[in-house]
Amino acid sequence: RWAPIANAGLDPVRRFSRADRAALLTRAGGQCERHGLIFGRCKDTDKLHADHVHPYSKGGSTTVGNGQVLCSRHNKQKAARIPFNWELRRLEKQRASYFPEYASGAVVRRAPSGRRV
Repeated sequence: RWAPIANAGLDPVRRFSRADRAALLTRAGGQCERHGLIFGRCKDTDKLHADHVHPYSKGGSTTVGNGQVLCSRHNKQKAARIPFNWELRRLEKQRASYFPEYASGAVVRRAPSGRRV
């Protein structure tokens, strides 16, 4: 079966599984991961969304490595924007302060050779 051009190269899974969402929430400490330059990390713990760091619609994989937790306001604000590499490095550095020791803060935009990570 052929895939439409619009879906070419996209991960076959669009939504995070319950287990993946739970892992993302645990790893983020149940708090929005958005960091502002002045006020630091968003304090919101309600209406949290599992979000693709590199948007699914732009080829990002639906994996924990490409996931983040955002409150509804920051998720809507981010939309389908692809983050710059410096933004990813900044996020990875900030994650070191709140991620559990066993969890990697690295962002994996796409799973290698189409496999789920």
